[in-house]
Amino acid sequence: MRVILTRQPAQAGQIEAGLEQLGYRIGFLPLTDFQLPGDLVQLDEMVSGLHEGAWDRVLFTSPNTIRALVARGWEPANTELHTNIAVTGPGTARVLYYYGATITPWMPTDDASADGILNQFPSGPGRLALPQGKAAGAAMTQGLTERGWDVTHVVAYHTVDYPAAADRALLPAQNGVLTPANLTADDVVVLTAPSAARRWAETVGNVAALIAIGQPTRRAAEHHHIALAATAPSPDAHGIAQVLKRL
Repeated sequence: MRVILTRQPAQAGQIEAGLEQLGYRIGFLPLTDFQLPGDLVQLDEMVSGLHEGAWDRVLFTSPNTIRALVARGWEPANTELHTNIAVTGPGTARVLYYYGATITPWMPTDDASADGILNQFPSGPGRLALPQGKAAGAAMTQGLTERGWDVTHVVAYHTVDYPAAADRALLPAQNGVLTPANLTADDVVVLTAPSAARRWAETVGNVAALIAIGQPTRRAAEHHHIALAATAPSPDAHGIAQVLKRL
């Protein structure tokens, strides 16, 4: 059995490492990619503000928000001296450390869903920076505002079909990625995001099973009439392995 994750090798982390330690062969089938917005004015203004201490807190809801800001010159080690940094999980924290942060950021202790984050996030008042992907919607901004924060929201990146425009891509091009034509009937594909589910619905592929990594991805798969074998009980190697053992 080969386990295929619908993202790029540059996004690999504890999920891939954990599955490999359990003896599974891993492959990467990137269906979506990420690129900077065409208009960079607001993003550049946020970089300047983060360096100048314009906000009391900044919340990163995905690793790509960090990559987008770094691409425009942001230095995490500068910001953490005067601003409390928050992330939504260890994967985002790992990218934050990679780019120079040294102080442990705030993150939710268990539930990393939007509701879980908002239930645990400190209450305002205060000024909060919230860079997000274009597809994120307004739920986090609204929830944080209701918790007393003065939120500055900026679109940091766009999710696009793979591959992104070379001059705006957030992730480096890498060799060894698969295409739908490389899939076999023995492969198990893990849909790693709602956007991947949308793209999979446009892909013709005969595989052994499809797994959703979490409930938002499950809902997207159902919306696009994708037949799932299961949804991982937790969005990590352990949760995916639980499903794989039952296949």
